[in-house]
Amino acid sequence: MDIKFELLSNHSQESQLNSISKQIESLRIAVAESISTLQTRNCPEQANKTDKSSPESQSSNLESKAGQKEESMSKDSWYSGILSSLDVLSRIPPLKGQSSSKNQPENSSRAPSSNDNNYMSWLRGAKEQLEELSEKIQSANWGSDAVAPTTRSPSPAKTADSPTDGDQTSYVDSMRQQIQAQIESLQSQIGARVDGAKAAWGDTIYGMLPEQLQLPWITACAQMCLDPNVHPELLQPASVRIGHEMCSQEASFQLERAKHMRNDFSEYIGVPAASVDERDIPIIGVAGSGGGFRAMVATIGYYRAMHISGFLRCVTYDAAVSGSSWAIGALHTYADGSPLRVLDNVREAMRNSIFSTSNLMAFVKSNDGIAKHVFVDMATKYLLYSNSDQPQPDKQSDINSTHTADNPDSDCTQHQPTNANPIMHKLLQQGERLAGTLFPGYLKNISADAVEVLKPSDVDELIQAAKSAIERIPTPQLSIVDLYGALLFKQLIVEHKPGLKDSEEAELSLNSKWTRLSAQREGMDEGRLPMPIYTAVRHFIGSADNDTESTESHGYQWFEFTPYEFGSIDHGAWIPAWAFGRPMTDGQDQMRIGEAHFGSVMGTVASAFCASVKAMVMEVYMNIPIALHPVVDPLLDWFEKDTEVAHVVPPYTLYNPFFRTHEKRSTGDELLAELESEQLLSLMDAGLENNLPFAPLLRKERNVDMIVCLDSSANIDIMPWFARAEAWAAKHEVGRWPWGARPWAADPLRPSKSEIEMSRSMLSSTKQASKATEDRLKDRNVKCVVFDRPLAPSPLRSDSSQLSLAPEPSTTILYLPLTSNKEFCHPEFDPETADFCATFNDKWMPEQVDLLADLTSFNFMQEAERIRSAVKEAYERKRAYRLYLESLEE
Repeated sequence: MDIKFELLSNHSQESQLNSISKQIESLRIAVAESISTLQTRNCPEQANKTDKSSPESQSSNLESKAGQKEESMSKDSWYSGILSSLDVLSRIPPLKGQSSSKNQPENSSRAPSSNDNNYMSWLRGAKEQLEELSEKIQSANWGSDAVAPTTRSPSPAKTADSPTDGDQTSYVDSMRQQIQAQIESLQSQIGARVDGAKAAWGDTIYGMLPEQLQLPWITACAQMCLDPNVHPELLQPASVRIGHEMCSQEASFQLERAKHMRNDFSEYIGVPAASVDERDIPIIGVAGSGGGFRAMVATIGYYRAMHISGFLRCVTYDAAVSGSSWAIGALHTYADGSPLRVLDNVREAMRNSIFSTSNLMAFVKSNDGIAKHVFVDMATKYLLYSNSDQPQPDKQSDINSTHTADNPDSDCTQHQPTNANPIMHKLLQQGERLAGTLFPGYLKNISADAVEVLKPSDVDELIQAAKSAIERIPTPQLSIVDLYGALLFKQLIVEHKPGLKDSEEAELSLNSKWTRLSAQREGMDEGRLPMPIYTAVRHFIGSADNDTESTESHGYQWFEFTPYEFGSIDHGAWIPAWAFGRPMTDGQDQMRIGEAHFGSVMGTVASAFCASVKAMVMEVYMNIPIALHPVVDPLLDWFEKDTEVAHVVPPYTLYNPFFRTHEKRSTGDELLAELESEQLLSLMDAGLENNLPFAPLLRKERNVDMIVCLDSSANIDIMPWFARAEAWAAKHEVGRWPWGARPWAADPLRPSKSEIEMSRSMLSSTKQASKATEDRLKDRNVKCVVFDRPLAPSPLRSDSSQLSLAPEPSTTILYLPLTSNKEFCHPEFDPETADFCATFNDKWMPEQVDLLADLTSFNFMQEAERIRSAVKEAYERKRAYRLYLESLEE
């Protein structure tokens, strides 16, 4: 593509070049005159031979005199280099249409025309040469010995009229200061011209972008976040809820779900519906693992089998980490709970890479309305950030050397824009220029039609409101996670319906409700669908006394997104889901903007690339030969403390809705107090802590009776997910965890201190049980193992008030790992080694999607009876315990 850079108007560029040319020439003459004058003072005999003409004549002949002096000077004089530099700078030929100057060197470079992109190069060269010239003048010895020729006759005796040494020094200092001042002034002006040229370059790049990615289009996207037809929650004020109990909506949902599933549940376990008390139906949660696109496809295969077998109609919660979240998100948006519909969409959507720039541009150009809905969150965040003054936070307790937590604005966070998408790379470079065009002065220059369609005054009011309402809060940066989430949404939530012919493009459709997490409650309020739970973690860096210099105490804190609420499991702080993304202070919203895009949730919960340096290193460590571990271990030990808390890629950052929330709470709640002190909140992939979402399903207030783990992790047999879940259960006093449950016997690679201590505390009998379980999974082709009772003593202290009661039945854990199956129609297929099953492979052929989905469906159906028996037993145990408690009350 032939691109002509219209950097400046003809008149503007001509004026600027002529101005700079004249200033440089004046400076050159001034230096030459000063040198000539100084040489005359130092060599009076030369002065006697000079022309005694009038002042006017002397002025007109100044340059020729300077030239004569230059020729007589030795090449090693300090000023020869200065004059050489000035000569180079003065070689500016006239602009087009002007005649050449008689003094212009014949071999000078061509003048930059109005369409010439050498303009900036010339400016940079001029600036560099002036800087070099300035250094020479500053470092030069301006005494008489320095400026006199190498060979000269002895100076005659001074007369009364000759300048004294003091006068000489004063004159030289004055001359040097004057020349230096002229150079500094010129440097400043050239610097301003360079900045102007950069802005003009930005205009050029901006003009290269398609219309749909320029400012009016971005402004139209942002306008949608203020549309009450899209965001009805704009009419509602939001507030923070403090407490670990379930919200009232979720409590009602559990009752409605049990009522709705009663007949389906009785049919599934094979008992009469009339005999089933809704209070005895076990609360079942499915826990989908991380694993990128592999986990997404595998999870949909599992859900298809659950749908066919009738198990899915008995599920209360769909919890997910990372890649499986995309499958759950599809189920609860366009698919309305149908895994078959999701598979149809995935087959079509995954034909193209989500990171394909050409595919993105074709999508934006051909689907303007849908594209606006996809990128609305990015546009809003981009405009707010571009127009913010960006005050720094009062404190940075979560910052440590690199991206470590809630403030991505530390010095080390200023990374170059990602090259994952060149279009966004270019957009991000234009922050300052685009920011300036949002205000009324610019809007007057837009056509009346554009103003009427885009309603820019509303967006301008949004920006002004943001500045006044959140004056002391830094605006979250637009990050790669925002872009990643938008691309995921475009690929996986926008529904793709195949064309009638193979050559035809897929037909795309999008309902604006799919962009909002809170809209997913529609199927839940009736009890018709399970409740989705999306998970993320916050990496807290610090110590018990919140010392930011200490990294000995750091950890991941769990957050969850549901259609009812967003909040922290560990802190017990919540806001309505529709308020996610609003700036809030003191427990109340500060500005009403639309709910954050569901694409942002998809990107956040799957942002594994925001992992700590240690986690990234471990990915390599797991793939090197074991024989090399002793060589590598000492090096990793040396840097372990720093790498555990350093994040190369900044996480998703939003306004902290819990900032300065002042409510009555228990004394000494330092954890919540620390969260409230942060102005921004940064979240990342929960798989960095545990690749299975045990935490939300182990919340005591939810009282989940069964967790079905769909584990599609890489290196599945060495991962410490169960050990970490057990540690979380112990910390939060979840007594129903089946202590000692381990599907794999191998110890994790380079375990943490807590994991080492936990491994040592395990009884030998428990380890033997783990080995037996692993043998079943690996050697006996078992695809589901059940943990329904403790295999080790509970680490929790017994409550004296409960000693007389029988213990509540343990939570049943069903574990289904993604492994090959020798009974499958393609027994040679192993997802652990198949290239297309790699975690970050984002381009799948339909037959590859079917192969993996068919495997997981087959694995589930192979274990269907074992799963059915486990569900029935959980029901009977829950019923027996209820009857037992009732008997005590009689």
